[in-house]
Amino acid sequence: MVNHANKSTADYLFEKAEQYFRRSRTNSNVRADLEALGNVFMVKAVDLDIKLQGLAKANYTTSLPVVA
Repeated sequence: MVNHANKSTADYLFEKAEQYFRRSRTNSNVRADLEALGNVFMVKAVDLDIKLQGLAKANYTTSLPVVA
């Protein structure tokens, strides 16, 4: 099975990060670990979102007609 990164994947990573942040507020015993996991997911989500925006921008500019 091939895993294609798309906007829904970035959204999924953002949601997972939010889940860990919410859980960290309710469970003080493992707060630091849950916040760290949330941060990992947030970094991955932001990196993926930036890459997707760059790809979309590159695809848009390469599809423009050349005016001479």
